[in-house]
Amino acid sequence: MKNNLLNSALLFCLLILASCDQGFEELNKDPNAVTAEQFNPSFLLTTAQLRSAHGDHNTSLYYGTCFVQQMASLSNVGIFDYHGDKYVYHKGNNEQLWNATYGSASESRPAKLIEDILVQTEGDPDFNNLHQMARIWRTIIYHRLTDMYGDIPYFESSRGYYEQIFKPKYDAQKEIYLDMLSELEDAVSKLDASKDNFAAADIAYDGDIAKWKKLGNSMMLRLGMRLSKVEPSTSEAWVKKAVAGGVFTDNEDNLFISGTDATGTSAALANGMSWTISVGTRSPGKIAATFFNYLSDHNDPRLKYTVAVYTDPTDVSTKNTDPSVQKGLPNGLDRQTLEADPSYNPNSPGQEHQYSGVNRSVYAKLDGPRMFITYAEVQYMMAEAAVRGWISGDAASYYESGVAGAMKMLNQYDASAVITDQEIAEYLQAHPFVGAANTAAALEQINTQYWAATFLNGYEAFSNVRRSGYPVLTPINYPDNETGGLFPGRLRYPDNEPVLNAENYNAAVSRQGADNYITKVWWDVAN
Repeated sequence: MKNNLLNSALLFCLLILASCDQGFEELNKDPNAVTAEQFNPSFLLTTAQLRSAHGDHNTSLYYGTCFVQQMASLSNVGIFDYHGDKYVYHKGNNEQLWNATYGSASESRPAKLIEDILVQTEGDPDFNNLHQMARIWRTIIYHRLTDMYGDIPYFESSRGYYEQIFKPKYDAQKEIYLDMLSELEDAVSKLDASKDNFAAADIAYDGDIAKWKKLGNSMMLRLGMRLSKVEPSTSEAWVKKAVAGGVFTDNEDNLFISGTDATGTSAALANGMSWTISVGTRSPGKIAATFFNYLSDHNDPRLKYTVAVYTDPTDVSTKNTDPSVQKGLPNGLDRQTLEADPSYNPNSPGQEHQYSGVNRSVYAKLDGPRMFITYAEVQYMMAEAAVRGWISGDAASYYESGVAGAMKMLNQYDASAVITDQEIAEYLQAHPFVGAANTAAALEQINTQYWAATFLNGYEAFSNVRRSGYPVLTPINYPDNETGGLFPGRLRYPDNEPVLNAENYNAAVSRQGADNYITKVWWDVAN
C-alpha cells in the first residue's frame, strides 16, 4: 500500500512537471537573438569588403607609396608617419596590414569574415554565388598580405574557431600563389548568373555576376603576371587563361570601395586613406619629386588634378593649384637637410609646406573611392604580355587603352577631374608607344605608366616595381634605415609572432630568409 501511494505521488509530480515544461523553452528564448535560421551569411560580405578598404591604409600610404617614391616626407626615425620615405621602422604601421587582416578582434577582420562565409555556405546551392564571391575576395585579402610580408599563415588561417588551430603554420608564398590562382579559376567557373546574386550585400558590384567574373580573371592576370620573374612559363600559362576568360573592359569594371561619410563624422565610414591625408596627418606627406617630375616632364594632364600646395595644411583655404608654384619634395630629406636642398625656397610663405601635397578635393574625399584593381592596370599587363609574345593583340593598342583608362579614371575620384579625349590624344602623340621590338624599352615604358596609374595604391605600386624593376628608382640611404641604403624587399613580421607562434615563425624565417626589410619575397627572386 505504501509503495502504491509513493508510485502515485511520483507519477503525479512527473505529470505536473511535464505540464509546467510546456512552453518553458519558448519562454526562455531571447526574442531579439539572431538564430542560425535567421542569419544570412551574405551580411558578412558587406563588412568584409568594407574592412578590406579600411584599417590597413597606413601600411599602404606610409610604406608602399614612399618606397616607390610617389609620396615623400620630412619624417624620420621616431616619427609616426611616412616611414617608407627613409626605410625606417615603425612597429604600428609596419604591422597594420597584418593586424587589420588577422587581428585580435577577429570577428571584424576580413580574413575571419571571409572564412565564416566559406564555412557557412560550403555545398549550399542557395548560396553558390556568395561562396564564389568570397573565394575571389579571399585572394584580394591575402595577395596584399603575402606581397608585403612573404610567407604567411594562409591554409590554416582563421581556423581557430572551426578546427582549434590557434598557431597556424606559415605557408610558402609559392604554394599560396598557386592556390590563389586555382581558387580564382574555379570560383569564376562556378559563378552562375541564373542564381541569387546577393546584390544587397555586395558594395563593390551590386551583385553583377558578369563583373565578378571579370574581376576574378583580372586578379588571375595580376597574380599570373607577378610570377614573370621567378617562373616565366607558369606566369605565361596563367596570363593566357586570364585573358581568354575575359578581363576588365573599361573603367566601369574598376574595383573600388568608397567611403560613405563625406563629413567625417564617423571615421569608420570614411575612406581611411583620405582620412589620413586630409584629417589625420595633414602636415607631413608631400608628393615625391620623382613622381611629380615624371608627370610634369611628360606634360601629363593628370598633374593639375593630383597636386596642390597647402601653405597651412590645417587650413584648406590656403590651397593653391597654380601650376607655377607646384613642386615635389625630394625623398630622403629631413627638417635639418631640407634647407640645403636646391629645391627649397627660404622666402616661401609655406616654408616646408611650399611643396605640393595630394589634391584633397580629388584624391582625398572622405566619401571617395579606394582603388584595388583597375582597367588601366589590366591594359598595361596585357601590353606587357603582348610584348613578351604571350598573348595576341597589338601591344601599342593595349598601351594606349591603358593610358586612356588611367586618365579617365580620375573622374571616378571626383566629377571635376575630367581629362578630355583630345588631351589624351595629344599626350599619346607626344609620348607614343616605343614599340615591341625593343623589349627592354617597352617594358620600362609600360611599367612606369603602371606606376603612375597605381598612385596611392602603395601595395600594388610597390609590388609591381619589385617585379618589373621599373621605374628605376634611386634608393634612399638615410641614417638608421632598415636596409643600409638598399631598395626594400618586404616588411617585417609583427614582433609578437616569434613569441606567440614561435615554431611556425622560425620555420618561415629559416625557409624565406632573415626577417628584415632586405629579404626578398619568392616571386621577386629571379631564377
